[in-house]
Amino acid sequence: MNKKKRLKITPVLIALNIIVLLFIISFYTTRLVKYYLKENGTKKGNDVVLLSNEILKHQSYLDLTKGLVYDEENNNYKYKGKVNDNYVLYSGMLYRIVGIDNENNIKLVSEDNITMLYSGLNNGYEKSYVNKWLNKTDAKNTGIYENALVNAENLLTYTYLCDDKIDDVKNITCENYYTDSKITLLSLYDYKEAGGASSYLNNGHEFALATLDSNNNDYFVGTTGEIGLNERTTKTINVRPVITIKEDTVLLNGDGTKDKPYVIESHEVKTLKDVYVNNIIKIDDNNYKVIEVNDDYVKVAALDVLKDKEENLKIAFSSSSSEFTTSNTVGKYLNNTFYNSLESKDLLVSGPWYVGSLSLDNLDYTSVYSKKVNSKVGMLTLADFYVGDLNNIFTLSRGIEGSNIINVINKDGNIFADTTSSKYNVRVSFYLDSNINIESGSGNTTSPYVLGVKNETKE
Repeated sequence: MNKKKRLKITPVLIALNIIVLLFIISFYTTRLVKYYLKENGTKKGNDVVLLSNEILKHQSYLDLTKGLVYDEENNNYKYKGKVNDNYVLYSGMLYRIVGIDNENNIKLVSEDNITMLYSGLNNGYEKSYVNKWLNKTDAKNTGIYENALVNAENLLTYTYLCDDKIDDVKNITCENYYTDSKITLLSLYDYKEAGGASSYLNNGHEFALATLDSNNNDYFVGTTGEIGLNERTTKTINVRPVITIKEDTVLLNGDGTKDKPYVIESHEVKTLKDVYVNNIIKIDDNNYKVIEVNDDYVKVAALDVLKDKEENLKIAFSSSSSEFTTSNTVGKYLNNTFYNSLESKDLLVSGPWYVGSLSLDNLDYTSVYSKKVNSKVGMLTLADFYVGDLNNIFTLSRGIEGSNIINVINKDGNIFADTTSSKYNVRVSFYLDSNINIESGSGNTTSPYVLGVKNETKE
């Protein structure tokens, strides 16, 4: 009769089994926590949700060609393709989330073009005029954009800008970085990684990229999303700023869609000095966009050109000079005929209209600040916020070709030099007392701010 042998389980085998079991438990517990946090976010204090954690809840796991995709090689996340859940509203302006870096900082790009100016990008981004316009320094008239951002000192951190020179758009690399500015432009690498013309970054408008080729020519994206190369330093660019928001930025509300974008800053709006650039204000049944905000005045510009009955009003700039004054043709009309037509004219105050000239040797936008005219009504100039919103209009930017040449925005939306005696549409701009009370509204086109009177200042 055969006896059954009893298996002996040695202490070593038991220990190995315990180790394997602990490893399996640890591995799956870690993965459970990781994916729980991505799905639900982490909270601080009393149910405070971080924007970065909320974004990570929407990571794409199956289709890696669109949505928020993890880049394992670079340990970061990037939005790819045509996405509709990466909108952020900050300081009155709409942005798209580009990605999240390995420290959970969030890179954003403005949805719309913010201004037009001569870029100076042929000198490299660091020394460019656009860098000076975006980022404030100790120099005067710098940081026009940064100064319009609310609480920027606490929300913004430095942006990583791919600084490779690219000669072949089929071989776009990102091995070198410029990291000394908080605000930059998109690079060619950013555009390629998002999916180029087939991505959310293609907004149907031409805009500049910060990338240069080996001849210091700068790349841009065309109206249909194609990549072009600018070989002229006298060509103006459309600016879409790129900012990076710190990883501990709190999400106030929103779900990332265009109708309900993520909101990361909010404050009470009592008077005009509390509004954002890009807010909409209603005056005499017409809507105006906020262009500049400071303690003394708020600059606004019309959403449409002036009308002569049902037709667009066309008028000459002047008989000869490109310098705006209150006595030349368009200046006289604006500060007399138009001004007197306003029912709310008592809300307007005088402000500076900068009329210094540029030259082929100096296309730096700060040169216009060398001379100014004070009046209540004027027009926008290059480097003003949203100067490119309307086409076929005058600017106050004096042409570099001669004293009787003025820069206009032509019907295609490009800067064009024409004689001052030529007739164009007029987009009016004026200054308002910043202490005027806000009576109602939300500051958008469907619910513009409605103003009170300036002698009813509330405490």
